[in-house]
Amino acid sequence: MRITSNEVQAVKFSVALRGYAENEVDAFLDIVVKTVSEYEGLHDRLQREVGRLRAALDECRESRIAEGSGKARTVVTVQADEAVARVRDMIDEAARTSEQMVENVLEAGEHLLDQFRAAMTPGEQQDGPVPR
Repeated sequence: MRITSNEVQAVKFSVALRGYAENEVDAFLDIVVKTVSEYEGLHDRLQREVGRLRAALDECRESRIAEGSGKARTVVTVQADEAVARVRDMIDEAARTSEQMVENVLEAGEHLLDQFRAAMTPGEQQDGPVPR
């Protein structure tokens, strides 16, 4: 499940008697929004870097074809392959980090909802999701 910082900012919880501490939820959501925004920025930067490196690799391949075989071609090819491998590693790490961040946010949100539900009196409890 993917969630954007705008979606987190748009979340609204209803307040019930003996409900949640609104300032605590708002503070938590501010942290979630900042974290997701940082991930979105990192993702965008890595996507641009991948595009730049792909263009450089294509340029190297074209010049290799134009130059024919030789040591210069081998060095350029090795350097390009190493750069692509580094970018792939960065993207993989960013994906793992972002997945973990989203997982942490969802777990914290579930915990917050559990606390909210526990604070409600039995006559006020609702079945299903809390209205937004």
